[in-house]
Amino acid sequence: MTLSARVVFSAGLVVVLALLAWLIVQPFLTYLLAAVLLAFVLRPLHARASDAVGSHLSAGLLVVGTVLAVLLPVGAFVFVVASDVSTLTEGETAIPALESVERLLRTRLGIDVELGGRFRTLAGQIPDLIAGQAPAIVGSGVHTVLGLLLLLFVEYYLLKDGPSLVQWIRGVAPLPDAVGRELFAAAEEMTWAVLKGHVLVAIAQGLVAGLGLLALGIPNAALWTLAMTFLALVPVIGVAPVIGGAIVYLLAEGRLFAAVGLAVYGLTVVALTDDYLRAFLVERHATSLHPAVILVGVFGAAVAFGPMGLFFGPVVLGLFKSSVDVFSRHYNLA
Repeated sequence: MTLSARVVFSAGLVVVLALLAWLIVQPFLTYLLAAVLLAFVLRPLHARASDAVGSHLSAGLLVVGTVLAVLLPVGAFVFVVASDVSTLTEGETAIPALESVERLLRTRLGIDVELGGRFRTLAGQIPDLIAGQAPAIVGSGVHTVLGLLLLLFVEYYLLKDGPSLVQWIRGVAPLPDAVGRELFAAAEEMTWAVLKGHVLVAIAQGLVAGLGLLALGIPNAALWTLAMTFLALVPVIGVAPVIGGAIVYLLAEGRLFAAVGLAVYGLTVVALTDDYLRAFLVERHATSLHPAVILVGVFGAAVAFGPMGLFFGPVVLGLFKSSVDVFSRHYNLA
């Protein structure tokens, strides 16, 4: 076998194995990306704790801390949201709200629409729909449990052996040491910039907006807070759809001052939370991303990678730009 034939065979074998590896990883990609994100965020804390208690114990304690600080609160929040959804489907809060909207449309615009009756019909069909999808629901539940267990195990080993993995990647990558170091530094800086400047801002804005809904007694406030937290990750859209819907609901209820107050709260407190936090965490950062890049990254990666694409999309596009800059400098591409 000639040298070129060996190279072609080796390259083909690597490609085939890479495709098989992708088929194995792809069903749990969201959970693996979440494990990577958690390990990255907890890495500085792990480095400090390892000096005191050792790498194994430090990684284990941080995984336990992840369960207590992230998974349990998220589970409790999902339970509250599920309760809100259950109440919503039973019509305890939805029917009066829809009837108020009906009256508003009838008296102000002369439009006669029977929203409450349609909602009752739809709500009555939900149990049958759930029963028909029972096997798929059970399968999704098993997949979620396995994914969460995988997330915790991968997080543990990434914390414990992450530096070795990075060293291996740098060793097999056919790049000069200077280029590799600069690319890894750019990836780290870009990831922190996105986490601080977009994820943290979105969470803060969603919670601040949710407090406004809760204070005014908007039904299912926990559900809408979760929705606003995810919407705040999307540039241009933000929390405006939910705040606008809540204002319409308050107007339909005849609570004019509450509606005006929520509008003012959204235009001042909620908007300033976004502006000031983003200015403090992003604008002064050397790797701040253009809003158009973030928008494309969020939409495209969410479709390609699922929910974790909201976090990794801007990082990937920002890293692409950084890699072009690095290669341009080192190889005189300009």
